[in-house]
Amino acid sequence: MTPTLAGLWALKSHWKPWGIVNWFTAFFDKVRDVYAQRILPWALRNGALVAILCAVSFVASIAAVPLGVVGEEFIPATDRGQIFVQVTYPVGTPLTKVRDGLFLLEGKIDKLSDVDADSASAGGYSASFGGYVLLGNVGQIVVFLKDERKNPTDYWVTKIRDMARKTLPLAQTFVVPSTSTGGGNQQPIDLLVSDVTGGDPTPDAVKVFELLQKTPGATGVNSSGTVLAPQISILFDRAKAQALDVDLGTAATAAGAAFGGDVVTQFETPQGLEEVQVIYPLLYQTELESLREIPIRANNGQIVHLSDIATFKSTPAPPLVTRTDRNTVIHVDANFAPGYSLSTVQNSFFKKLPSLHLPPNIVVRPAPLGQQDFMNQTLSGLGQSMILSVILVFLLMVALYNSYRSPFIILFSVPVAAVGALGALILTHKTLNLFSLIGIILLIGIATKNGVLLVDYANTLRTRGLDELAAIKESAYTRFRPIVMTSFSVIAGNIPLALALEPGSSSRSSLGIVVIGGVLSSLILTLLLVPNAYLWLAPKNVAQTEPSPEPKKPRVEHAPDAPVPAAVN
Repeated sequence: MTPTLAGLWALKSHWKPWGIVNWFTAFFDKVRDVYAQRILPWALRNGALVAILCAVSFVASIAAVPLGVVGEEFIPATDRGQIFVQVTYPVGTPLTKVRDGLFLLEGKIDKLSDVDADSASAGGYSASFGGYVLLGNVGQIVVFLKDERKNPTDYWVTKIRDMARKTLPLAQTFVVPSTSTGGGNQQPIDLLVSDVTGGDPTPDAVKVFELLQKTPGATGVNSSGTVLAPQISILFDRAKAQALDVDLGTAATAAGAAFGGDVVTQFETPQGLEEVQVIYPLLYQTELESLREIPIRANNGQIVHLSDIATFKSTPAPPLVTRTDRNTVIHVDANFAPGYSLSTVQNSFFKKLPSLHLPPNIVVRPAPLGQQDFMNQTLSGLGQSMILSVILVFLLMVALYNSYRSPFIILFSVPVAAVGALGALILTHKTLNLFSLIGIILLIGIATKNGVLLVDYANTLRTRGLDELAAIKESAYTRFRPIVMTSFSVIAGNIPLALALEPGSSSRSSLGIVVIGGVLSSLILTLLLVPNAYLWLAPKNVAQTEPSPEPKKPRVEHAPDAPVPAAVN
């Protein structure tokens, strides 16, 4: 279609180019002449130097990932304009006090300029690991910011955190933004602390929690079980109970009824069946002496106190128990500060983890189906896909060219594309994530285009009788325009994506940045490296299918208005 329409329109068109078009054509021709007459001959004379520079650039760009210069994550954070404020009072705090403190903080948050709406709930919170947790000493405020806000979400996170600490000095406050694409308060860093022997990992989780707080770049560190609730274990002495003729079941029921309540009878009402529960007043439930003095009627009718047949031991326990794979686990989660990446904070934490000297039965690992787990799966899966795509591109070109040499020469344009792709991530402070890896896979097909244009036409010229040097020079000169035009077309098409002009598109901007950087480096380095690779690897003898033309100098095109000199034979 394109040749047909172009031919028909050209026959009927009387349009004359504008002056700026003629100026651009003349400028482009000068650039091509500089490349064909100065840059390319220099690159061919210094082929080893060009290859070394490209190899060093490629190795340096790849090394930027393990060295931490380019961070890694699953999906970049999205500014959703939501902030979660979790308020945790000491265990045992009355719900009314939690409610009053929460409403006091909510009133101050409502007065902030960029706040659009908020919701507060006392006695429970949305857990970062999923589900809604009911605890009397915890409350949560969800803040919704305006779309047209004057300050970014990170600014208000810091502002609200400072406000909460001053307003509620007796409570622990955790302020985190909603950054995941699915919403909610799930944090990028989510660690599981578990005991493989079935024990309680709480003491070791406290150490992990404190270490993560000290890790550079970690913010909003929170835990599901580092705050313990007071608990008293009652240990019955069977010998004493037998001597005093006390039934242990009766004693356990009395202790449980005093602090947990017990239904003693039921009665009918017009509204239905009602129960009568006997329980100690709240005032007496906070004193150990009240527990010791619980009366128990022995089988012989005498009254015995609980302290006569039992001992008491303080055994604090977590108010919330979470399990994974039937093991008790504690979630320790956090976000990372601007300027840091998920991999940077994670690697820094795990490097310092051995300094805690945790027992062998304590395991610290990323939570399944969390950001860290997905990041590892993405890097592994797409890394394998990248290798497979290079192999498939090579095999396809082998089938098309019926040769192994030409496709191998063309593949020299792929590594130089990685230089620009990773270099662009460094310059823009972006990470290696799902979208940037997809962009790198796309680059494998885009970058080989430049090599195909050069090698394919050089092979055609070889069949006409030109040697390797003359053929690659002529091919580079002739194919310079389509290589540059197609490259800049790809760059222009990805600029809106890289700039993230649409709301919520910032997480996908790394895809456009990778493509733009890779196409630029491939455009520049392919025009220098591939001609040298062609001279080194192309077959020396090629069967001629057309009569050999007389040797000629590289053509120099001129602007339409410029006088055309006589042809030189």
